[in-house]
Amino acid sequence: MQPAAALLCGNQLDEIAEALPQRAAALSRLFLSRTGAQVSRTEAGVLQALVAGPQRVTELAASEGVTQPAITSLVNRLQRRGWVVRRADPGDRRVVLVALTPRGRRAFGELRAQYRALLHEEVAMLGGDEVETLARAIEILDGLIERLKERDG
Repeated sequence: MQPAAALLCGNQLDEIAEALPQRAAALSRLFLSRTGAQVSRTEAGVLQALVAGPQRVTELAASEGVTQPAITSLVNRLQRRGWVVRRADPGDRRVVLVALTPRGRRAFGELRAQYRALLHEEVAMLGGDEVETLARAIEILDGLIERLKERDG
């Protein structure tokens, strides 16, 4: 059996390749603009990454797809807000890790709660089939993300 992508014409694949990142960015921008938080998409991404635990600046830059100087500037802003701290890696004192503070964890929790409330409000206006389609799309995107991560290494 052929993969579904083989059945699509090149133009459809091009449209999907262009539309996915644009739609994801637009959705994030719209929801963040409707929250009370003064947080950029990249700041929200860094906070979310740090929920899992402290990370190196280089790891944060790679995960957000920005340069190291850009992520350093962003970390500085988050540190001035009291949301993150820098600390030495216990395994290698030369390495600096960025970690969430309790205040940063609360700020991210509030942001996530506002985001979820807005999403619930909007999704409630969709039909059951549309909600099921969105849920299936998320599963498909998760699989795509995992395959791309495996290729990277």
